Amino acid sequence: MDLKENDVVQFNENHKWRGSLGIITEVKDCKENGIRYQVGVPIPQQGTAFIFVMDNENAIEYVGKAILTMRGEDDD
Repeated sequence: MDLKENDVVQFNENHKWRGSLGIITEVKDCKENGIRYQVGVPIPQQGTAFIFVMDNENAIEYVGKAILTMRGEDDD
């Protein structure tokens, strides 16, 4: 599956954050290294942890599309 910004994902057993839910905040094509995802994982009373994951790690699973997301600088 082709993951996009604002997709909700869950880290699977291939990652140390396994079981955690997050929202993809950035997708970057790193050419020969593959696609890199920046996943924002909310941490209660501490903010958001941003975790980088490569598509070839097979460490995240698609859950759905986020309805509410963090507001970007370009949003009005």
